[in-house]
Amino acid sequence: MPRKLFLLFLLSFTFSAYAQEASLQVAEQESESQQLLQAFLDEAQSISAHFKQNLVDQYGYSLQESTGTLRMQRPGKFHWDYVLPYPQSIISNGQKIWMYDSELEQVNVRPYDQVLASSPVNLLDKNQALSLEFNIQPMPFFQDQHWLKLLPKNTESDFKEMLIGLQDGKIKTMQFIDNFNQTTQIKFEQLQVNPVFNEGQFEFTPPQGVDVLGDF
Repeated sequence: MPRKLFLLFLLSFTFSAYAQEASLQVAEQESESQQLLQAFLDEAQSISAHFKQNLVDQYGYSLQESTGTLRMQRPGKFHWDYVLPYPQSIISNGQKIWMYDSELEQVNVRPYDQVLASSPVNLLDKNQALSLEFNIQPMPFFQDQHWLKLLPKNTESDFKEMLIGLQDGKIKTMQFIDNFNQTTQIKFEQLQVNPVFNEGQFEFTPPQGVDVLGDF
């Protein structure tokens, strides 16, 4: 075989072998990402965390940044406390959701299933295989996190797609695009798995003088 043809053949073989190896590595990382997320959801019957939330419009402009704390316990119980830019609480006992705005002195009460059924944060309350509700597209390792893209099979979902980033076996980032092409990103800090909560943390009694809207 002429020297040039041999070199071309060798380069082609080497590149093909490298591409196959790289493809296998990516596939292994992608498979690992899905396994990590499912393992986290299987294990985490309750979680607590601090969070930072950023809402961005379709043009990339930040509309609102928020910070607060989250406590969640399956099935259906959670307590989101927004501290900044203004205090607000969203509390669920698994049957009702109270959305309390202390500045407006108003609380909205809604059935849990009606509000959270198609919400992206409902992912944290799931206790079943992800593939039942989502088309899953693994993504490359990035920003020290394992990533997955989840596309809801339910066409009436509140969001088009969700990105999940996992770090050290825990959810670090949730980012989803809603039907108005706005992007919400939530980053968790100090996330604890399976803390024990007092049941009273998932109940809410409106303060005296607060307007109550909805079926209380």
